[in-house]
Amino acid sequence: MTLQKQILERIQKERVRPTPRGYFKARDYVMWFLLGVSVAALSVGFGMIIFMVKGADLALFEKLGLTASEKVAYSIPFFWILSSLALAGIAFINFRNTRHGYRTSGRQFALISALIALTLGSIAYALNLTEFVDRVASKSIPVYNAVVPLNTNLWLDPERGLLSGHVRNKESDKDFMLRDSSGELWRVTGRGIAMPEGFSFSSGDRIKIIGTKTSDAEFKAIEIRPWEDPKADEEEAEAI
Repeated sequence: MTLQKQILERIQKERVRPTPRGYFKARDYVMWFLLGVSVAALSVGFGMIIFMVKGADLALFEKLGLTASEKVAYSIPFFWILSSLALAGIAFINFRNTRHGYRTSGRQFALISALIALTLGSIAYALNLTEFVDRVASKSIPVYNAVVPLNTNLWLDPERGLLSGHVRNKESDKDFMLRDSSGELWRVTGRGIAMPEGFSFSSGDRIKIIGTKTSDAEFKAIEIRPWEDPKADEEEAEAI
């Protein structure tokens, strides 16, 4: 008996039926959907890394009395780096399970996904989506504030003299309204407010303030800083 006949007899005996083509198409669609979700999540992770690095304030670390190791731990967003690596691994597994996933090498996939994630992550950062993610995570995930201690909430603690948000209805540098990341509106006033040399702000700008809470909706500013370090931006511009 030939091999072909043996196979035919086995198919007839075991009543083996071919898998419908629609099954493979549906499976492929599911894999591509999961891949899209993984890449989107990876992009948010990249955006959060940008958000954390740009939001790090070394001068404030000094005022908080952090040790050298604590400064390193707080300056490098380990949580989001590890999360991004895990998401990249999940995305790669989903991609490999697609119909033609085997044709792309791991190196090619890593390069393409990194470029996509970096681009979309930068857009998410520019649209303030990363701040929203940070705020929601800090409120909804109890462990988040333990592993990411210096997040958006660091600069939203009026009781400790720290406030941040977007400027609204600016009358002058000494009298303006500010809406913080939780949506609360503050009237900020002060005299002899210290600001970095060459720094100015206008309505719509995001700033950090060090000062004193004088009432439920009023804050006396002692020092005002830009949300991002202007020196870091200058270094980026020079590098480009």
